[in-house]
Amino acid sequence: MIDLEFSIAIAAPVARVWDCMFDATAYRDWTRAFAEGSYFEGSWEAGRRLRFLDPKGFGMEAIVDERRLHEMLSLRLVGEIRDGRPLADSRLHAEPAHERYVFSATPTGGTHLVVHLQSWDDGFTDFLQTTWPQALQRLKALAESVH
Repeated sequence: MIDLEFSIAIAAPVARVWDCMFDATAYRDWTRAFAEGSYFEGSWEAGRRLRFLDPKGFGMEAIVDERRLHEMLSLRLVGEIRDGRPLADSRLHAEPAHERYVFSATPTGGTHLVVHLQSWDDGFTDFLQTTWPQALQRLKALAESVH
């Protein structure tokens, strides 16, 4: 397993950043760095299952382990999806990966967001190190934009 951490300062309140990160429409926008057309199915509530997919039906399955509104959300990645179907021999069934998003208010009314990843070093480390910062920059732009 490898541990990765990414962080970003965003000039928007925590509630706004939270909403941009987990809203279905905004999610499609900021996750383009990972795959154009990315989307999720499911609920961000504790104990619920999510599917993160691209338009070709490739992605991941996760369970929300913990959710503290506007503070932290923790996911356990428990499976892979290929062609819209769960991959029966996914290594994540036996040894899940983890993602945790931590939101902190700054003294200026902004947000400090930290993303912690614990995953297999299965050739995607370089991809994650390139795409997470890009995705966070897009999330920042969304959260800082005026409606």
